Amino acid sequence: MYDDAAAWAAQKAASPVRVQWDPERTPTGTALEHRSLQVGIGGSAVGGYVDEWVVGLEDITERVIAWRAELAEGGAPALPAETPYPLPDDVAVRIGADRPPRVPC
Repeated sequence: MYDDAAAWAAQKAASPVRVQWDPERTPTGTALEHRSLQVGIGGSAVGGYVDEWVVGLEDITERVIAWRAELAEGGAPALPAETPYPLPDDVAVRIGADRPPRVPC
């Protein structure tokens, strides 16, 4: 995608958003076959995130405590359903999302 390391470094320095693919895991930590995108922000994106993009926060401490107890007892916690985020084609190409996301059943 870049001609050399300097071109990559210049693009990285100019972008307030960074992405990387991370292994997806079950609640017990077992690696799954697919990866999820981790998004990091910095620079000019931070102000927008803090002041405009966040529309609410929810304390889920009690749910996490219950999930952890279920795991400790050998059960599988009923986690919220996840759905793939639709990407515009140009973004998908840029980040290497060349296959439709797989959603575990």
